[in-house]
Amino acid sequence: MRFPQQFKNWLFNTPGIADTARFGTLAEKAAARADAAAPEAGLAEAGNILRQMRGDDSPNWSGQPLEDYLFAARILAEESLGMTLFNTQLLAAATMLQGTVVEMDTGEGKTLVGALVAGAHALTGRRVHVLTVNDYLAQRDAAWMGPYFDKLGVTAASVTANSTREEKKLAYGADVVYVSVNELGFDVLRDRSRTSPDQAVLQPFDVCIVDEIDSVLVDEAVVPLVLAGRARTELQGVDVADFVRSLDPDADYTVEPDRRNVSLSDSGINKAEARWPGVELYSAAGTPLFSSINVALHAQVLLERDVDYIVRDGQAQIVSDSRGRVAHTQRWPDGLQAAVETKEGLHKTEQGEVLDQLLVRDLIKQFATVTGMSGTAVAVAEYLRTHYLLDAGRIPPHVPSIRRDLPEHIYATAEQRDAAVVEAVAAAHATGQPVLLGTHSVSASERFAAALTARDVECQVLNARNDALEAEVIAQAGRKNAVTVSTQMAGRGTDILLGGKGAGADEHQEVAELGGLLVVIAGRFYSARLDGQLRGRAGRQGDPGASVIYSSVEDPAANGQEAHGLQLSASVAGDADDDGLLTRAGTAGLLDRAQRLAEQERFTTQENSWKYNELIAYQRRVVLAERDRVLAEDAAALAPFDGAERWDDFRAVLGDGELVRVCRQLMLFHLDAHWSDHLALLSEQRAAIHLRALGRQNPLDEFRRETILAFEGFLDRAADSARESFGSLELAGGTVDLEAAGIRRASSTWTYVVNEDPFGSQSDAIVKWLLKKMGK
Repeated sequence: MRFPQQFKNWLFNTPGIADTARFGTLAEKAAARADAAAPEAGLAEAGNILRQMRGDDSPNWSGQPLEDYLFAARILAEESLGMTLFNTQLLAAATMLQGTVVEMDTGEGKTLVGALVAGAHALTGRRVHVLTVNDYLAQRDAAWMGPYFDKLGVTAASVTANSTREEKKLAYGADVVYVSVNELGFDVLRDRSRTSPDQAVLQPFDVCIVDEIDSVLVDEAVVPLVLAGRARTELQGVDVADFVRSLDPDADYTVEPDRRNVSLSDSGINKAEARWPGVELYSAAGTPLFSSINVALHAQVLLERDVDYIVRDGQAQIVSDSRGRVAHTQRWPDGLQAAVETKEGLHKTEQGEVLDQLLVRDLIKQFATVTGMSGTAVAVAEYLRTHYLLDAGRIPPHVPSIRRDLPEHIYATAEQRDAAVVEAVAAAHATGQPVLLGTHSVSASERFAAALTARDVECQVLNARNDALEAEVIAQAGRKNAVTVSTQMAGRGTDILLGGKGAGADEHQEVAELGGLLVVIAGRFYSARLDGQLRGRAGRQGDPGASVIYSSVEDPAANGQEAHGLQLSASVAGDADDDGLLTRAGTAGLLDRAQRLAEQERFTTQENSWKYNELIAYQRRVVLAERDRVLAEDAAALAPFDGAERWDDFRAVLGDGELVRVCRQLMLFHLDAHWSDHLALLSEQRAAIHLRALGRQNPLDEFRRETILAFEGFLDRAADSARESFGSLELAGGTVDLEAAGIRRASSTWTYVVNEDPFGSQSDAIVKWLLKKMGK
């Protein structure tokens, strides 16, 4: 007896898991119809189906209409792309058309499934955005799927960071547009700051299909996209970096077990106050210096070169911990970027002030319909249900997986683990079996590559330092004798073919007989999903393959045990053989629990960020509504200046049309400037809001209260500032030079990394210090 998925969710307490099997019969019927149809008759029938669907603004994606579309899609995909759709791809498309997220293994054709879903919505008149993780995939997928969209009779285009405004405007007008998440967010911010209606490039949002949806909606949900301009203040503290470098790590500061926070000890505080006599670090006057010290300490101690960032082309470039790639548009906030650049002796980049920001989560929530696909979506099904009202379901592979996930090897020390990893890779290589070695960082990948080279094992390295070679390296990773050492870059969007790209049947079979691709993971990642993504590189489409994790009790996934009350005690570590391999039962279970708690902690951090940003997002909508009114209505643009000094003189010289333009620019500028100041004020309040806990107050409630108070009279204040600026304008030659009057727009865009405990938990350090002073 088959029980409905909803009953299983209730019975096993697994909310968010969708039942995908209910469309299995329908997908099979559509495929059978396509197989039975003669070529010309099938194309004719598909054409009739599309004509009937086109313009249907309320399609019923179930029953016969859904079967008809899947039949037509299978016919047209083969005709336009030369690809025969698997039944499981039809099943995935049917599931996504219900608004459900699907999990599909590597090599199962997620890109084509996304095109099927996008095409179905576009046929019925809905505008579709397909969101990718980078520009390369946006361009590639739009071009690759273009012939299919042509057959459907819908338009498709792509947008990248290099697209001009005119190109973007044209692309966003297409029925289906492929664009990276970041670039779409930047375009939203640019449109929100436009100074005339014709500067907008976007069309209204409707349907959103997200590739690698767990990466976007979970891992990067609280990475804000930021519109920034020239800063009005500079980071204080000239020789703070030298002071921090002089501190004794054993006495002057303490690092939390999970290495997320660092703070000065009493000894460090005494040294700082001796270095800057007369400054009380925890006083209002000492706060800027204290902040600078904490920023520099965070950069010096917690951020590691070739782990958290690389130095390339004279710049410190952040490495995404969930993708292993350089986050080209990311910076650290609040002076931390400059602190890292000072640490590395680099030219410091300009410190910009935030003019506007947008969380990825809030960007996604602007769409009426959201769905997507990933190789590891079900693992975060409850999260997607809780935060996005999305369910996720697994689509079985069209050929059963025969990949072997071997038992984990846990060692007492990282050094012993590394030696075992090198030995395992060398042993597999000696048989000719291709190996993919997954590592945590650039430095680790290069360290393993050096160790393997010393063993006469030739290998290719793939990391953030040589990301331009990704396609070339991966194309050969499945060849006989190939050894590829990679960061998490190889964990997503990678389809490794046995025998290498373009390999013939004989080469494929030869590698298959050697056992297929072996994935070796050197240390667990912070999330089991990331481990699973690397495992998924092996065993593509029923190919043989294997995966194994080599970990130690010193790995990052285990470092947070003490913080969570989980101890891999000396007695456990003592149960090791001569090579350091731990043998006590239950050790892996402790690591499992520590890993789950670490990911849950990240989720909690995200939830806190959202709670703090909810009210800010609402206030931004109020400001944007006023902005839109000023942009659209001449009367709204002129109202704040009615009766201003020299009003009649300006009208006489400029004329009504130019006067409206000047007033509109002034009003928009001051709305934006006051919003920037408002964000800066809220940032300062949030940095210290934890202190309210000393008075038994809820910091979040207090932050919301102060945010409401700070926003009261916002629009009136912006209008007053605009009126004051109008009084200082100068007429020269019958025109007004707004630039000379300081009315200038944002100069650049980037994203930055946020942390609920920034700069070594400065607020917590203050609380601890005050409690100590109070004798508690």
